[in-house]
Amino acid sequence: MNRLSRVLLATSIACLSAVPAYADLKSALIALDDKEYEKSAKMLAAAFEAGEYDAAFYMGRMLELGLTGAPDINGAIALYATGSAMGSSLAKNRLGILHMEGVGVLQDYKQGAKLICEAANVGEQNAEYNCGALYQEGKGVSVDSAKAIDYFKRAAIQGNVAARNMLADIYAGGKGIDVDAKKAFDLWQQTAAVGNPYGLFMLAKNYSEGTGADKDLIKAHAYANLAAARGVAGASEMRASIETKLSPDDVVTAQQVARSWRPAPDAEASGNRGTQLNAPGPDKSERATRSEKKKN
Repeated sequence: MNRLSRVLLATSIACLSAVPAYADLKSALIALDDKEYEKSAKMLAAAFEAGEYDAAFYMGRMLELGLTGAPDINGAIALYATGSAMGSSLAKNRLGILHMEGVGVLQDYKQGAKLICEAANVGEQNAEYNCGALYQEGKGVSVDSAKAIDYFKRAAIQGNVAARNMLADIYAGGKGIDVDAKKAFDLWQQTAAVGNPYGLFMLAKNYSEGTGADKDLIKAHAYANLAAARGVAGASEMRASIETKLSPDDVVTAQQVARSWRPAPDAEASGNRGTQLNAPGPDKSERATRSEKKKN
């Protein structure tokens, strides 16, 4: 067990008689985002002892990712289990994901689904997305499209990017729900606004076809350009195809639109952070330490 593992486990699970004044989760996460890992570890442990049990999730992720040493999956699981038992929906969701994936624990779809959906049922938005995906796929639970859509809607209301993209796909394809191109477009517009590559790509596609919105090839080119810059498969080909339908002046205008575009504040700021199962579209990476809960 590396030094950080010892610090986290010793100071987080043991009951301390005194809690430092800085024992708040928000300050600990600021230190974590600033990559002050040792400082953050101590602050997270103190926050945990002060009753902010989501700290166990963040401490577990630090160990799981090996932010200051070798990854320690066993230490991470111990923290997730402790946090889950104390009521942390973030820790419970992550523990459920590990059971689904069979990482550090036996792969057990039923147990994984139980943990994830319990976290979803207390409003953890990434767990809501995950539980919806499980009902959609029939992993650990019986296939139930209506329940899947309900969980996706709950997560989408909270601003979960993956859930909004998934719902958009569902509305566009009429999977268990009436086709509604306008609702699909509106949802992709929301995810594109925060810089999500899949949302940008789908806006380009919709504007190029006039689906869910008026056809606008300049906007289509601009969004395809933005998606291509983010490495979305097929985006550069779409941009090239749209360009053949534009005048040279219109291409210049579209490029200016793309250059001027800026994501909305807080855009994709915290990413997936190990809290979501595979999301729709090309952006499925697990990015570092914090939960997407700010706000897939």
